[in-house]
Amino acid sequence: MSNHCLILNGNGRPLSYFPLSAVDWKTAVKLVFTRNVIVIKEYSDWVVRSPSITFKVPSIVMLRKYHKFSSKIKFSRSNVFLRDMYTCSYCTNVFEKKDLTIDHIIPKSKGGKTSWDNVTTSCKSCNISKADKILEKLPEATVPTFRDLLKGQEVSIKDKIIKDWEEYIVA
Repeated sequence: MSNHCLILNGNGRPLSYFPLSAVDWKTAVKLVFTRNVIVIKEYSDWVVRSPSITFKVPSIVMLRKYHKFSSKIKFSRSNVFLRDMYTCSYCTNVFEKKDLTIDHIIPKSKGGKTSWDNVTTSCKSCNISKADKILEKLPEATVPTFRDLLKGQEVSIKDKIIKDWEEYIVA
């Protein structure tokens, strides 16, 4: 994540923990130039240059205004992975996000819906093996709490947090 910038809400807390609110360095520079954010910290050893200016790349920025969020957890692919802590429900191995899929416990072809209680995290090979079968032993799938998502976030960013960010993302 060293080429990313942490975005804090107007109250100094991350915009989101699920997944952690970070943008690439180019987006961060655009946000600074459009005056939508205040720079909190910059990378000490990283600058970008144009013909007319030299600019330090921001490491942490904060929105100028506070953005209020809903307390309802949004159904999304990323949040399903967080709920399941990046673990395949079938082989129980932990994977990176790019190696995971969403599997319908009761397949869509058999009337299953796309909802919290009918989807689970699956690695690609297990998902292909399962195909459109309904298994005898079904994995547990529930609507997650914010605490569930925080546990999953710890798994996904364990070794990727920049030292400067630690004081802002410790819950």
